[in-house]
Amino acid sequence: MIVYNTSKNSFVAKNLRIAKNMWERFRGLIGSSPLEEGEGFLIPSCQGIHTFGMSYSIDVLYLDGEERVMRILNSYRPNLLGPVIWKAKSVLELPAGAIERSNTKVGDILFLDEIPSDLLNKPIPISVLSSIISARCA
Repeated sequence: MIVYNTSKNSFVAKNLRIAKNMWERFRGLIGSSPLEEGEGFLIPSCQGIHTFGMSYSIDVLYLDGEERVMRILNSYRPNLLGPVIWKAKSVLELPAGAIERSNTKVGDILFLDEIPSDLLNKPIPISVLSSIISARCA
């Protein structure tokens, strides 16, 4: 899956993993190697995170039900308890620096979906990406 910032026309992540069960939600990124550029980890139905047991910093986006960015934590250090954002519907964890690279800001709208891998290996014209997004959101 990909995460695309429709407000800034930039990719946030090209390889998104989703926590699909309670164990994956509980474990999160604990004990994992640092996320590579382009990777991300989405925790649905989540209002807060922690970085206990992690050895690296991450960027964090709190999202509402329409994938609008509500709160940003840049380079959030290990062994911290993050804020609880009660109105958040999901949390997206990214490699440190990903938010700055994608120019993502509070209020931006993200698009999460499957995009054919052959499109991800080359520059995608905005017109093509817009067509894909429009078709999927219709």
